[in-house]
Amino acid sequence: MTLQQLRAFLAVVEEGSFRGAARRLAISQAGLTTAIQALERSLGQTLLQRSLRGATLTAAGQRLLPRAQLIERETHRAMEEATSADDAAGELHVGVGPTATALLLARVVPDFRARFPNVSLHLTSGLHERIRPALQQGLLDMALVALPDGAEWPGQVRTRLFRSLLTVVGREGHPLAGARQLAELQNADWVLMGSPGGPGGTVTRFFDEQGLPPPRVAATCETFTEVAALLSGTDWLALIPQSIVQRSLIGRPVASLALVERAPGYETFLMRPRQLAPTAAAEAFATMCVSWSRLIAKGAPGLMD
Repeated sequence: MTLQQLRAFLAVVEEGSFRGAARRLAISQAGLTTAIQALERSLGQTLLQRSLRGATLTAAGQRLLPRAQLIERETHRAMEEATSADDAAGELHVGVGPTATALLLARVVPDFRARFPNVSLHLTSGLHERIRPALQQGLLDMALVALPDGAEWPGQVRTRLFRSLLTVVGREGHPLAGARQLAELQNADWVLMGSPGGPGGTVTRFFDEQGLPPPRVAATCETFTEVAALLSGTDWLALIPQSIVQRSLIGRPVASLALVERAPGYETFLMRPRQLAPTAAAEAFATMCVSWSRLIAKGAPGLMD
């Protein structure tokens, strides 16, 4: 197996055809086919199936893909670090969940930019279901994400940032604004942040802890912008961090319901690959995130450090 063969394989996958991959790599289709065949012989597996519609991955190809992406990324990073005359140059790829986006980015990124002006910072937004595979495949250097209780990310080092306390919210003037017990909300429709098994599924856990039937889920979202848009035009409800509401970061007027029951919270972590030695820029960015998280948690209602 050679790096050239892996790059040929990745090019075919990303372009969807041998012709497109050959054009991208500036080689002949025959040369590309030879490289792919050599890779398949070295592994004893067929990696790609060719058809009139292009090229598709076999099961073996799907298993190889994340490893090939990681190798390519680490090779690029090694060359970038070895040839750079500036230790504080290069790229940094960070995955960011909605809560970290709202509370941390405006504080951390300007400080980081001032200290590392030559580092190109790339941010990828999403919930942990989207961020996790990107981190495992080496497409990200780290991630700032909320995790459901008991979640395990093998091969990752986690640093706890803060715990978010949650509150039930609805549009201003919501007909259930005067509710004081969760049982009064059983007939309401709910918006989840992410899948029922993720942090957004805490509303399901909330109902279960109170001995109530599961809530009616109307929609699932990945951003607070989507949640705000849905809440403002409906009588749906959502369970979101208190700190987001108190800082008016959700983007639309919403009101918290003063329930007597305390909703469960969730943890936000800094996740980094265990086997990857961080660059000076990555280490500095991580340190800034931890420091700012502690400061924010100490002075912000709805957060715990």
